[in-house]
Amino acid sequence: MQYVLDTNVFNRILDGKLQLSALSNCDQYVVTNVQLRELEATPDALRRELLVQIFHQVTAEHALTESFAWDIPGSGWGESKWNSDDGKRINSLKTSLDFLHEKPNNMQDAIIAEVALVNGYGLITADGDLARVASQHGIDVRHLAA
Repeated sequence: MQYVLDTNVFNRILDGKLQLSALSNCDQYVVTNVQLRELEATPDALRRELLVQIFHQVTAEHALTESFAWDIPGSGWGESKWNSDDGKRINSLKTSLDFLHEKPNNMQDAIIAEVALVNGYGLITADGDLARVASQHGIDVRHLAA
């Protein structure tokens, strides 16, 4: 099965808290440019460089996001599909995330989860709220405990 990697997975790898080889039944890892843009926004230059290196080393497939979001880096022109459901799916995911805990990156998390949902991928994340919402929407989730 293919799994979308949440952005926090790359931080866990860098910090030595996770080795992807420890995840059984995960054949291939999928990312979008949303995760890359979040990593590229890391303030510490050395950490940013290392995170981006890990991103390119462990990912096998880059997917377009399912919803065009001009104000979300990584989900704009040339990085996303045109959403055919009038935003219902992405709004449902974001509303569910906001209900649990309003965070500035909930839209990015919703976009990442939507890629998994639409394409039948699983999701690997250390974010408890995202894991809960993704699971409620029928996504196979590997939640990395703290």
